[in-house]
Amino acid sequence: MLPVFYGLEARWCQILGMCDQGSAALGKLFKDAEKDPYAFPWDKMKGIIAQIYAEDPNLQEADLLICTEPLAGCMMMRQIAEEYGRRLPILGYLGVALLNSCPPDDIDTFWSSLAQMMLPAEEGAPSVQLAVNNLILSEQIYYQSGYRMPYVRAHGLYTEMAYTPLRSKTILVWRAPLFSYATNRCAMLHFLSANKVSVDFHFMDESDNLPYSEVVNFKAVTLIPWDHALMTFYELYSANIPLLMPSAEWMYRLLYQRGQLSVGERLYQAIMPDHTPPFVEFAESESYREKAGPPSPDVGLSSAKAARGVAEDVLTRGLQSQDLDEARQYLKAALELMQDMRYFLAVAENKTHEDSYTSFGVIRRFTTTAKESKLDRPARPRPPTDHTDPWHPFTPFQMSPVDANDYTRMRRGTWWLRRGVRFDAMRYWYQFSDFARFPGIVRFSNLPDLICRSQTLDVHAASEEMRRYNEKSLVHSVTFWTYSVAVLLGKQG
Repeated sequence: MLPVFYGLEARWCQILGMCDQGSAALGKLFKDAEKDPYAFPWDKMKGIIAQIYAEDPNLQEADLLICTEPLAGCMMMRQIAEEYGRRLPILGYLGVALLNSCPPDDIDTFWSSLAQMMLPAEEGAPSVQLAVNNLILSEQIYYQSGYRMPYVRAHGLYTEMAYTPLRSKTILVWRAPLFSYATNRCAMLHFLSANKVSVDFHFMDESDNLPYSEVVNFKAVTLIPWDHALMTFYELYSANIPLLMPSAEWMYRLLYQRGQLSVGERLYQAIMPDHTPPFVEFAESESYREKAGPPSPDVGLSSAKAARGVAEDVLTRGLQSQDLDEARQYLKAALELMQDMRYFLAVAENKTHEDSYTSFGVIRRFTTTAKESKLDRPARPRPPTDHTDPWHPFTPFQMSPVDANDYTRMRRGTWWLRRGVRFDAMRYWYQFSDFARFPGIVRFSNLPDLICRSQTLDVHAASEEMRRYNEKSLVHSVTFWTYSVAVLLGKQG
């Protein structure tokens, strides 16, 4: 079987070293649709994909479609193949929201296509097998649709890394797109300059790209995650590299700061028509703290003032810094704060009819012309509490408040512009993340504790515990994928 790659990132075909590079037209389409989803309704996207399909012999002859994202695009491709009289089974491995890159005004089309695709095969081999790379996403999809997607952990074996701690006195601190990364780095550098410790810390800059062959040489890696299903984590863990990570009280505050699985974008939380989600005892808790609609002008003004004050302080620190790289980090942070002020001031001026942007992307006004937004359509009434089986106490979307009704997030737009937090839900769902479940991870409660644990870390014990779990879980993963491919191709014994 010849694998041909049509992904969003062409570099993956080079990394894997086992596939031919297909047409870049599909990747360009999905990237264009991500920039302005309302400009690419379902029929338009499907029409473009149909044209690509008609001109590509590899697509026309495909026996299996391996799908990661977007699932909507994979379903369109499957429908087009059927129109050509071809059976195209889908093997899906999802790590982002189920409705990722779904045309916002065609959610009903997505749900009907999914329902059709998930129908049991009347005869012959099934046409689809979908799995997810984290338990929280599995629960989200079940809550939305009633479909249970099995969890299969990610491995990252393509890196071919083997832990070889030649730099046994140096800890690698992995970069993170969080403001806390710069502040933690600053605090640690000041502490280390005034205290003698037995290890060094190598901080990655945002532009750094260390080859895998160098990463394996460090004593350990400190990772401060920003989403609860991070591929970097699986790559490092699968290489048996000891990991230093924040304790639970830090983690649940960090994991839900950004990422599709935990932001409050309504599109990703849409419920399948006629589906009744399981009863959740505290689904409505803390809702009284929120107000519908965009943030008030008072919130915009106070946020703009706060951003200006922080920007001035950061600029001052940058001017005082004697290190060029450190100064650049401060200046970059200040620039992002100034960009964020534009959004805050737009809110303060009550310009809710205009698009705006932050340092992380565009904030686009909700533009659907439908009389009733499909995103606001309620699910079927839930059954009484005494007639339900126990489920989770919080919904798997409850880590973040409901987003503004008049805006939809574009790309990473409003990931930190929150109007409330739900710590109980955050604490609860953190236990289902692989960060909390995987053994062998060394956890620190604060920065001094990180420094202490870095010096006393038993790398051999930690690496060995990770190796045992990797071997055990790999057996499960290989069994699942082997069986799934055989079933979809009709070759199971």
